[in-house]
Amino acid sequence: MIAAVIPNLTREKAAPITRELAAGLREAGFETLMSEANRAAFGDIPGCRFVLESELIPSSDVVFPVGGDGSVIRAAKQAAVNGKKILGVNAGNLAYLCGIDSEDIPLLGKIAAGEYTIQKRMLLEASLFEDGVKKSTELCVNDIVFCRGQKIGLVDLRVKANEKPIADYIADGVIFATPTGSTAYSMSAGGPIVEPTLEAVLLTAICPHSLAFRPYIFGADTVFTVSGKQKTEGTDICYSCDGERTTPLEINCSMEIKKSDISAMFISVKSDNFIDVLNKKTLRNK
Repeated sequence: MIAAVIPNLTREKAAPITRELAAGLREAGFETLMSEANRAAFGDIPGCRFVLESELIPSSDVVFPVGGDGSVIRAAKQAAVNGKKILGVNAGNLAYLCGIDSEDIPLLGKIAAGEYTIQKRMLLEASLFEDGVKKSTELCVNDIVFCRGQKIGLVDLRVKANEKPIADYIADGVIFATPTGSTAYSMSAGGPIVEPTLEAVLLTAICPHSLAFRPYIFGADTVFTVSGKQKTEGTDICYSCDGERTTPLEINCSMEIKKSDISAMFISVKSDNFIDVLNKKTLRNK
């Protein structure tokens, strides 16, 4: 089997853990691939082959991002597009999405022996329309968030489900989350926690100016449309997919949100379940 290793070297622990991972992969019988950009830091690793960034994931069987949840999310999108499995290695802090820590590296032999399970996680597809014309499409592992811009002020958002109005949200924003993302920003905003292998879309308002706006859980086949009702002075509407960048949502634009046709495939080699992980992460400071 071929392993694509993607270290996030902005994490202090990522470099030593990457070396441990490479040794564990070699012992388990994997061939290890890394990007040419990592040759300077890891060129001395025995048996490691360096390829162009564009060839890294397509040439692999399993993708191993080393970092935190952000690292896993970025790699998971690329892995999903290429139909590859993924296992995150924790070199961060909270890391809900990382399947193993450094002390679990000896478990990699289970993957080579086929002793693992696959958790399929649904993704969201967010398409931006300008004057009715599709301009771009992004994939979301966790969520797409609509929020106010740099100036303080409530946003006025119109949300439709399958072309029928749900509500006009006057709030700091709204979150559309996958079950995977239910333990991220949505949870912090008071949304429900959902087992990540289920298929559903969570809609949670951020500090709504009404007692009527409760969190919703919709069926995975629901198609949403989000647009700004009006442009008020001092208030801009922005959106962000998985927190990667913030982009203005202009008044002549709308966003269509639906379940993607592709899924992320997360490898599980440990015996702990979703509740075990949830309790470990949420009670980490207790």
